Amino acid sequence: MLKPDSLINLLVSLNPQQRTDALRSLSLDETRTILTELDNTYKEDPWLWFKEEVYTQDEATQKRLPWPDKDYLKDLVHLLRTERLLIFPKSRRMMVSWLMAAYSVWLARYHPHHAIFVQSETEQKASYITEKRCCFIEDNLREPFLRRKYRPIRTKQGTIGKISYEDTQSYIWAIPQGGSVIRTYTFSLLFMDESDFQDEGADALTAALSIAQVGGSNQIVLVSTSNGPTGICAEICRGAGFSRWT
Repeated sequence: MLKPDSLINLLVSLNPQQRTDALRSLSLDETRTILTELDNTYKEDPWLWFKEEVYTQDEATQKRLPWPDKDYLKDLVHLLRTERLLIFPKSRRMMVSWLMAAYSVWLARYHPHHAIFVQSETEQKASYITEKRCCFIEDNLREPFLRRKYRPIRTKQGTIGKISYEDTQSYIWAIPQGGSVIRTYTFSLLFMDESDFQDEGADALTAALSIAQVGGSNQIVLVSTSNGPTGICAEICRGAGFSRWT
């Protein structure tokens, strides 16, 4: 049998059917060993995990789709790994919200004691990401053996607003807009989705920045489509020298 690192390199080069056939040729213990080593590789390389294990869903057709191997998404992952304060102005169907959902799942499943918050205009909109994207990603990983257990907690409206991983004790929590909400917690990652459509976005960002300055390793990511000239993302973008995106 090939050494684990050589076999891992082989596995990631195969299409899904070829990979399944290759694993079938191994014993159960050998398969578990190889997949555990592969999982350790994913812990160090989120982009590889995205490409090899993560599916998305076309929300118009409900079809499950492989992760899009786009250079700009790879560049954004590099920024997520190296920068603490980020703004992603985007157009629709760029997959940036999917990227942030996948990155949040990767952080929670591979890194202990991380508090990841998804903040949107309402709790219902934020929980759309935790349920329809974060849970979808974990429940539909390409390799079933690598799927991890999490505890879903539902909102009063019945959607999954929080998922907590049993082995890492990390969680992803959907919260509504406003500074008073985020001030209560110390976050590892705050993902403000559609920040320009949050009337209380500036207050939330001010509260988050004060936490980030104290903690030193907290990460804040603002993502938004354009809301015309208004919103915290638009204001920061104007200060950086551009005023529109499509």
